[in-house]
Amino acid sequence: MPLEICAELDRDVAVYLAGETIVIKVTVENVASRGRAKEQLAWGSVQLTCERTTGTATTSSRERPTTAIARSAATVFSSLPVIIFCDVQLSPGEKREFNCEIPMSRNGLPPTFRGQLVRYVNRIAVAVQQLQAPIRLSYLPVRIIPAVGLESKLSVPCNPFLAESMKRATVAEVVTAAVDEMTMPRRSQAFALTNGNSRVALLTLSKKAFRMGEDVCGHLDFADSDSPCVQYSVGLETEESLVENSTVEAAQKSCRTHSTTVSQTVCVCAFSPNSTFRLNVPLNAPASFTTDTVQLKWKLRFVFVVTAKAYEIRCSSGNTQSAAPVDVPIESFSWTTDVAVLPCSPQNAALLDSSFCSKVSLLV
Repeated sequence: MPLEICAELDRDVAVYLAGETIVIKVTVENVASRGRAKEQLAWGSVQLTCERTTGTATTSSRERPTTAIARSAATVFSSLPVIIFCDVQLSPGEKREFNCEIPMSRNGLPPTFRGQLVRYVNRIAVAVQQLQAPIRLSYLPVRIIPAVGLESKLSVPCNPFLAESMKRATVAEVVTAAVDEMTMPRRSQAFALTNGNSRVALLTLSKKAFRMGEDVCGHLDFADSDSPCVQYSVGLETEESLVENSTVEAAQKSCRTHSTTVSQTVCVCAFSPNSTFRLNVPLNAPASFTTDTVQLKWKLRFVFVVTAKAYEIRCSSGNTQSAAPVDVPIESFSWTTDVAVLPCSPQNAALLDSSFCSKVSLLV
């Protein structure tokens, strides 16, 4: 195997926003010792594909055949194959470089997602073939984050003489500006949490849209509550649901929805007039998205442990010691609210997600 084909991306970690352009550099080198004959490659190509896995089986909703270098029939997206070279001959020690670009679709490409019901795997397929030899393939997984705000048109400067000198905003800059606008706190939202007809707490959230890597903060006010709260837990979770009209059929109806707790905190709030919580949205977690197969939502789930009557503290005469009640009748109830998780810049997402390497090699 005297030929080494190396494909390298334009960034250290293979994390991209939908709508960006992937720049690939392919290097072909003849690593054979000097004195041997030239080696020849008939052709080489690169292509971006997305494969979907549902449960333990793979299915495809594609209605028409397409040209794709894929490992299974579950390919739900494939870019046009880019032929990077044809009929390349290399002497021992010779090296040649080829550059290509793959523009990604803004809406038609599912994001990378490792769910329990549905999984989307995006990868770049590098294919080469020698004369009278089978095709050799190598795959480079990439993480694709759903983008928002790309449908809006960019403002054009009023001065026509400045229009040509000003640089066009990149996809990451447009998405970052849109996310900044959507996650800006405008007005706090308050929710009265009740257990039947009894008020338990007043929940205040500064906003309900957050970017990846941001903290979800909230305030609970237990003043004037009819049912004292002994303890509460709040969890940030994702909920993936199969779309009703999708061609994917779950084995059972109970398997059409799955929830995963991303972060959680528990607080003992007895005798406390108020409490605060903070939950982090991990940078390696998926943003909210919807495809023709699955919908991913984010939720805040509260579980309150309340008692029917106020606490009775017994104080001994002549000292300052007190004893809490031994037996407290309690009951619990849960309450949820939806929140939106929006994408961050791919550079920030790559800080804590180094599982997607940007280089792959193939020997032929």
